[in-house]
Amino acid sequence: MGITVEYVAYHDDADADVRLYEELYAGLRMPVPDLDRPAADRPAWTVVARRPDGRLLGWAEVHPPAAGGDAADVQWLLVSRERERLTTGFHARRATTAEERETAGRLLRGAARRAAAGGIPALEWTGTDADGVAAELGAEAREEPGGRWTTPVPLSDWRRPAGAPRVTVRQVTVPAAAGLLAEHARLYSEVTGRPYTPREAAEVLRDLPPLPHLTLDLLSPAGRTAAQVTAVIAGTEALVDIVFRSAAADGPAVAGLLAELVARLRRDHPRTALLEVQEHGDPVIADALAAAGLRPAERWYRYRLEL
Repeated sequence: MGITVEYVAYHDDADADVRLYEELYAGLRMPVPDLDRPAADRPAWTVVARRPDGRLLGWAEVHPPAAGGDAADVQWLLVSRERERLTTGFHARRATTAEERETAGRLLRGAARRAAAGGIPALEWTGTDADGVAAELGAEAREEPGGRWTTPVPLSDWRRPAGAPRVTVRQVTVPAAAGLLAEHARLYSEVTGRPYTPREAAEVLRDLPPLPHLTLDLLSPAGRTAAQVTAVIAGTEALVDIVFRSAAADGPAVAGLLAELVARLRRDHPRTALLEVQEHGDPVIADALAAAGLRPAERWYRYRLEL
């Protein structure tokens, strides 16, 4: 298909990611996100794929091995799918096109070449391999760091599981009160391991897609925010990217939160037929999803390619 690949080293062009995101967001009714991040979080190399006419197809960021590791980490983005996600609010479920498959393959091969040239013995990434690229490259699935869970029946037929306890929740509106933002900042800081300010906590909800959404806080007996879940309603689907859970929220409590989420979706958004939740390798969340009546729909894997 004539896809061209170019390589950009961070030490040569520290603003390459800004220009790539400007191309990605061109023509969309939303601002380019703030890409300010510490130098330690930036990639060592970026692999960029374009059509012969220069149109951007995607890019991959290659990060050197973490302390104690021997594999470079690669994270890639396909422009066609990311633009669909930005405009619709959810990841496309359609089949991979031939161009997308070739782009992903070129990006991963380019990342592997760049890592090998730097003396790195392996390349790792996380994904589903729905397009078969990992198998084609000979990468090995080493871990299961999470997956996508869904309700197995239409929400109109859903019944609250007997084991899901009744919990106290608070529905969050945007903008939230200053005191509540401080609570959210505390929760996000605990969950992610990096400090959040109230202003950054406000941006978590303010930066959601321009679609209806429902955010619930799980409250501890002392009235503090123990967990939070946000469902974005896209058509007949309610989509949750992450469940923020502090140490104060155990599996049964999170199951109760999810059950309350479904109940409120049924009440306030009756056209919603399905709930989908992404689980990011937290066994407590996985147990809570199962207890709330959801089932795994897709598993993610950590792939390793020896170089």
